[in-house]
Amino acid sequence: MKRAFLFTVVALLCIAQRSRDDYRAAYRAWRETDSNLERDAAAGGAPVAQRADRLAAEAAKFAAARKAFLEAEILDESQQVSWLDEAAPGQGPSAASTKSDALFIASESVAVARTMETFANDPDKGIQQLRQALARERIALDALGPAIAQRKKAADTVSAATAAMEQARSKAVEQSHSLLEGLKDALADTSREGDAWAEYYRKTGEGAQGIATPITEIAPGVPPAVLNNPIPAPPTVTPVPLARYVGAWTFPATNGLYHGVQPEFLDVLIHEENGRATGTAFARFKLPPGSSNDPVLRFDFSGDFQPTQRQVFNLVTADGAKGTIELIPGPAFNLLEVNFQTEPKPGKIRQADVLLVKK
Repeated sequence: MKRAFLFTVVALLCIAQRSRDDYRAAYRAWRETDSNLERDAAAGGAPVAQRADRLAAEAAKFAAARKAFLEAEILDESQQVSWLDEAAPGQGPSAASTKSDALFIASESVAVARTMETFANDPDKGIQQLRQALARERIALDALGPAIAQRKKAADTVSAATAAMEQARSKAVEQSHSLLEGLKDALADTSREGDAWAEYYRKTGEGAQGIATPITEIAPGVPPAVLNNPIPAPPTVTPVPLARYVGAWTFPATNGLYHGVQPEFLDVLIHEENGRATGTAFARFKLPPGSSNDPVLRFDFSGDFQPTQRQVFNLVTADGAKGTIELIPGPAFNLLEVNFQTEPKPGKIRQADVLLVKK
């Protein structure tokens, strides 16, 4: 039985290790298949969409392998919880019964001693034999005293060990239940993550081919939105999803596309509430050697979203200069072109056109 149990444990460990190796290998294959997809997404076209499909397939393989690993871990941990639940220690020797035995022996010893004293001087041979039997009983009762004390000590030891074992078992059960719940949560997260990556690559492929699903239909003849011709519109009026504008955007550290002064970094954060955009921008630009201009630029902008693909908003820099910023969805779902210009200020950057990547 013991050998069979050990064989089962070893088999489960081997399966878990194999499943873990499988999903780790699937993860490496996915992440190493096409690490330049997002960078090349700006080029657009069917090849990028096909690459996105391949990455979606690799991401799905990873999600399936990880789910298989987690399901095996959940099964193993469920069995562990069941074993621990059934392993509650039985009740040890009763300390109360040990105490009652000691009281009984003490009372019997008193009774025997009293009887022996009663027949102490009786010359009858039968009575003398009875007295000798009582003496042997008293010796036996005296011998039982230490045995009872030893049994009580053993019972106390067993009770203490049982209590310690039960405490350890209860703690193990609690931890196993927590681990089991964590594994179930991880399994659910893996499913959601797999769906999210599939949607991400789908939209990346669509963006590379210029496909966008309008939120609402724009009536023919609607004039373009400019600052001097605002068009009242509901929050979802943009012809492409609001996710193409809102979020955190940054200039990539390598192979970034720009026109004008090169950014050292440029971060733009855009929020939307009830159809109105609010945003901030923080940038540092690489200036020519010897330039005394300020390379740092900060500004805030806001305005209502309009039923056009290009969104134009007013901006105000940290120095009080006014201007405009134009947001243009890029050829891929995770790209946004930002084109801004401000009124002239001595020693300040006043315009740039940069392609940003969504964080």
